[in-house]
Amino acid sequence: MKQTALIEHIAGGLRDDKALAGLFLGGSFGRGTEDSYSDIDFIALVEPDAQTATITRWRECLQSITPIVFWRQRGQGNVLVNAITADWLRCDLSVMTPASFTGRARNTVRPLIDRDDRYGSLPETLPVKAPDTGKVEFLIGEFLRVLGLLNVVVGRREYVTAVGGAGMLRDHLVSLMLEAANVAGRGGALHLSKALPEDDMQTLLRLPCPKPERQAVIDANFSIAEQFLPRARALAKQLELPWPDDFEQATLQMLARSLGPTPDWNALSSAS
Repeated sequence: MKQTALIEHIAGGLRDDKALAGLFLGGSFGRGTEDSYSDIDFIALVEPDAQTATITRWRECLQSITPIVFWRQRGQGNVLVNAITADWLRCDLSVMTPASFTGRARNTVRPLIDRDDRYGSLPETLPVKAPDTGKVEFLIGEFLRVLGLLNVVVGRREYVTAVGGAGMLRDHLVSLMLEAANVAGRGGALHLSKALPEDDMQTLLRLPCPKPERQAVIDANFSIAEQFLPRARALAKQLELPWPDDFEQATLQMLARSLGPTPDWNALSSAS
């Protein structure tokens, strides 16, 4: 079943649920950026005493048109339901009280059922937020910590683990890029190419994906650090965050001593 037909069926099946104050689409369908691969994010506005009944009706409505092969329900108060159908259509349901329906704008949600015109009370767009200083500070420290562990996994010849470490560093670089890009409504991880500037995407595509071999993992860690550290320093300066000079120098000097002269780890230092 196509996504639009499923959305129409769910909305029609729940329209007479008087306990349901509102049913909206969030995610890519709410923003109007969906494609044939997008999941469907429903947002149901229901008071706590009616949430269980609404979730049951939503499941019955979904299951009446397509088998559900995966179901997971988490949370209390605000509940998140993840469902996957037999043809691998991903459907999520966020259940919250009407009073919790905040922090959104009209360009991020689409109303399906809206008994109290809550959509009309939303701002047209959300204000642009500055990068999260706490997150940036965490990413910088965590990047240097994981980078320093390269010495341990290479010394122990744990090259499979070293490949995983390179993946963690790549993820930290992506997170830093997202903070710097500061894109409103960026979507989930599966929409990365829509959230980042083309130059950043090309940088990520050029980074090596190492085999579990000594020099390959060393070179991959260096290449990622070569991209991360200058960007992180620039963003830290913009946010007036102190740079961890001692930690950076200790990490890079230790790697230079333990891993050999190639590549040149000391060249990455802010003091170089």
